[in-house]
Amino acid sequence: MRQGIFKRIFILYAFIILLAVLFTELYITKAVRDNYIDNLKANLSVQATLISSSIPFRSRSPIDVLCRRLKEASGARITVIAPNGKVIGDSDTASNLMDNHADRIEIQQASMNGTGMAIRYSDTLHHDFLYIARKVMTGEKTQGFIRMSVPLRGVDTAINRLRIKIIAVVSLILLATGMFSTWQIGRIRKFTRQIRDFSVSLARGELGKKLFLGHAGEFDEIAESLNTMSVELRRGIAETEEEKERLNVILRNIPDALLISDAQDVIRISSLAAGIVFGVAPVRGRRFIEVVRNREFVALVDKVRKGLAPEAAEFKLDYPEERYVVAMVSPLSYRAGELSGFVAIFHDVTRLKALERVRKDFVANLSHELKTPIAAITGFAETLLDSALDNRQDAEKFIEIIRSHSARLHRLVEDLLILSRMELGEMTFRMGPVNIGQTIVNVLSLMHAQAAAKKITITQESEPKLSPVLADPDKITQVLMNLLDNAVKFTPEGGSVNVSARLVQSAECGMRNEKNNSELRTPNSELDRNFIEISVEDTGPGIPPLLIPRLGERFYRVDPARSRELGGTGLGLAIVKHILQAHGSSLSIKNAQRHGAIVSFCLPVAHSESVNDQSSSAKL
Repeated sequence: MRQGIFKRIFILYAFIILLAVLFTELYITKAVRDNYIDNLKANLSVQATLISSSIPFRSRSPIDVLCRRLKEASGARITVIAPNGKVIGDSDTASNLMDNHADRIEIQQASMNGTGMAIRYSDTLHHDFLYIARKVMTGEKTQGFIRMSVPLRGVDTAINRLRIKIIAVVSLILLATGMFSTWQIGRIRKFTRQIRDFSVSLARGELGKKLFLGHAGEFDEIAESLNTMSVELRRGIAETEEEKERLNVILRNIPDALLISDAQDVIRISSLAAGIVFGVAPVRGRRFIEVVRNREFVALVDKVRKGLAPEAAEFKLDYPEERYVVAMVSPLSYRAGELSGFVAIFHDVTRLKALERVRKDFVANLSHELKTPIAAITGFAETLLDSALDNRQDAEKFIEIIRSHSARLHRLVEDLLILSRMELGEMTFRMGPVNIGQTIVNVLSLMHAQAAAKKITITQESEPKLSPVLADPDKITQVLMNLLDNAVKFTPEGGSVNVSARLVQSAECGMRNEKNNSELRTPNSELDRNFIEISVEDTGPGIPPLLIPRLGERFYRVDPARSRELGGTGLGLAIVKHILQAHGSSLSIKNAQRHGAIVSFCLPVAHSESVNDQSSSAKL
């Protein structure tokens, strides 16, 4: 509050007090003067009545001497006037020199009413005089008039003294009032300044302070109200900030990319996923076109801007990596009919697209895989029925072909059933300690004949005294059989296949899986354990790097024609992948430095407490 307001209030009230004092002084002095004159009039009237009996109105000689004696007794000027207005005696002036007084107001009043009064200013003496005239009667006959007059100089002197006293008293009162008002105004100014400073601090958000005025009367109630308001504001702002922070956390951690912009397409709020999806950081403060680099999305936003209704579209993003997203854009309005911005949500459907592609490929591959053996079986059976039964040599050849394709169908159905049981969780895994070195020896003995037929050398490099691993012995044997079968099939004649097993630390196994972009699943979760790494390395043609991530898909083959020629179903690695997943492991595939491929996986070392865990069911 500015200081001038108190000055204006003080001047206003001082002016009002002075005006009131002025009117009071005028009223009091007039009342006192009138009262004094009334008393003097009554006194002179009484004196005129008393001395009227001693005045000889019929005397022919002047009675000025008598009037002077009476003045000495009464102190007032006495004038004796005949009924015709002629002055016949005066205490101050020779009567024969005086004018006729018939026209004097006091004489005229006395002639009519018996008593007359007048106040006139004396040009000679320069002050007012009070004149009292009384008619003297004898019976019904007027004898004359006695006029008494006194100067009002004493009255004026007394009034002036009274006025001086009043002014002095009022001045003292005004001075005391001014001093008290100045002190009080200073006190009020101090309180208002404290209240103003406290209010300014509240406006700045400094809500931890409290206002203490101390014996401020009504201002204490204001201070208490402001303190209460400060507490409520602090609580309200804290709740608002908490809600805002909670909302921001929710928005930031939405798994889908979320962008909220203003009407000029400038992004104000975004989720953390948005920066990952669009490869832009920071996202806030940029325009839509700078973040979502796609024409279809720009067209979608324009469509929403024109129609003011939510719209959705599916499109492909090429940066920072290929993604398929479904975008839904809704108009944002804080007031009815006014566009305030947009809310855009992007749902990543890349995995769904991939699964859809896998499903289509699976159906197509399965149809293709079934079509060939079924067509062969049907064709050769019809040929046998037509005429080949009579030719034993041809019949045996055709039946052998039918048997071969039937066996292929059987293997295909068996592999599909195995995959189906694994995915449905219907396959039981009997986990226990397995001597992995002996298991490798057993598998190599089974594959010896197949390798010898192609003149392929199979070697084993295992560290001595390897600890047992926690695994299902039959399933791990199947994994090794599938991996060695693939290695032998795709290794040309005269090549070699090497199987190795070594102890690795959990971190080393996890780091290898993390760095290997061909990994088919996430790293092992049991990072506090040691692992045995089993690797199968061949000297085959290797695998194109771009095709490695797809290995493990059903019916996927690097060389479909050759794989089918070698009798493969394209499901072997898919089965291996699911078996290893049930063991908490993963399949790592990479090319060797010179030529060939290296396929490896890790199995956890069996702890003593794991020996009693004989079986468990893994639902994949």
